[in-house]
Amino acid sequence: MNRKTYIDNFSRTLRTWDRDIAKLEKQAEKITKNLQQRIEELKKQREHASEKTTDLMHSSEDAWHEVKYGAEMAMNDLKKAFRKAKAKFK
Repeated sequence: MNRKTYIDNFSRTLRTWDRDIAKLEKQAEKITKNLQQRIEELKKQREHASEKTTDLMHSSEDAWHEVKYGAEMAMNDLKKAFRKAKAKFK
């Protein structure tokens, strides 16, 4: 193989790597966007659970068991969403 052929092959290989790297960058952008959306959803669910804490604090002695059920549901939903998000990006 002569010098010109070697340089042409080398350059072609570099262009292939450029395309492959660009594909990886696009995939990373997609994953980052998806992760950010999941994080925002987790923040919303966390805020909802926090609101339930406030409800518990302001509930009457008679009503707190009903409010407790809603708080537990909100916490369980948050736990499930967190586990699902975490598993998706391991």
